[in-house]
Amino acid sequence: MIIDGLTFLPTYDDTLEQNAEYLRQILPLMSKHKIATDPLNFAIFYEYIIGRNIGLNNELDALLGKQVVFTSELSAKLFKKYICDTSIDSLEKINHLLLQLINKTGEALDTTGEKASAATIDFQNQSKKLENNQDLPEIKIVLTEIIAGTKGLAETSMTLQTQLDDNKKEMQLLRQELAHARETAKTDALTGLLNRRAFDQKLNEYIEIHKQNDVELCLLILDIDHFKQVNDTFGHQMGDNVLRYTANLMKQHITEHHCAARYGGEEMAIIMPNTPLNKAMEIAEKIRTSLAQHPLKLKGSKKSIGKVTISIGVSSFKINDSIESLIERADMAMYRAKDNGRNQVMAENAI
Repeated sequence: MIIDGLTFLPTYDDTLEQNAEYLRQILPLMSKHKIATDPLNFAIFYEYIIGRNIGLNNELDALLGKQVVFTSELSAKLFKKYICDTSIDSLEKINHLLLQLINKTGEALDTTGEKASAATIDFQNQSKKLENNQDLPEIKIVLTEIIAGTKGLAETSMTLQTQLDDNKKEMQLLRQELAHARETAKTDALTGLLNRRAFDQKLNEYIEIHKQNDVELCLLILDIDHFKQVNDTFGHQMGDNVLRYTANLMKQHITEHHCAARYGGEEMAIIMPNTPLNKAMEIAEKIRTSLAQHPLKLKGSKKSIGKVTISIGVSSFKINDSIESLIERADMAMYRAKDNGRNQVMAENAI
């Protein structure tokens, strides 16, 4: 499904080699748990293996641990909940209400049209009576009937106007619901940042703007250091809290025209239009130091989970860049930061 250019289906850009490796992991796993290799289940376990969908992975781990039977109903539920945006439910509801509204309006117009047609015929007949009748009492009767018909038509018109006014109000509410559903479809439920699909769409838009106006554009890829260790030691709930905390911290340091997104798993990204490389590096450093300077604690306890750090790679748009090449350079810079000891910011041109 696509609405105003926004797709509700997942997008994948892994290489042929990466997909071959995923396949080598997916099929034995599904076979081990006696899960049918139909397209829906394959999509679910593809997401599970690539590891970017933490909510799905947590639920699947629990289901596999309990050896739950994978029925078609369970598969559809998981696919709809974690792979297709849940805002589809809202859009389906809006679509249903919109159709009802259109039908109601159509019925009201049809009824009014029928009454107006009947009134027109009646007026024509009464007009003929007046032309052929010179008797005053008869003329009074005809005029009374015309007045009654006119009054009835006026009442019908008022009823139609009321119906159209009510429908207009309903339409406005539907517009608001649709706007909310569209916004939800762009947002990662856990962090409140843009989700991966909205990130891809935004980055593509900014690249096109850059090509037309030659404005500066930078990209940050951020990855929380030793995130798996946080999950393994303190649990997935704590891991979710770390992701939310990091996302909120990012929002505090970026400007209004920057776009922060959850890129996948513990990776975040920030699109920085109209931002030179040195300014992007400065903002990245503020995010890094802010996170590192505040050890996090377990909720309801004074026990600290220790210092959580982040590694950040920064790239700047160049002539003939594609989305893939811009992301790749930021990603490579982030991995150099990891290899160099973590908890640091690395630009694409750093040695």
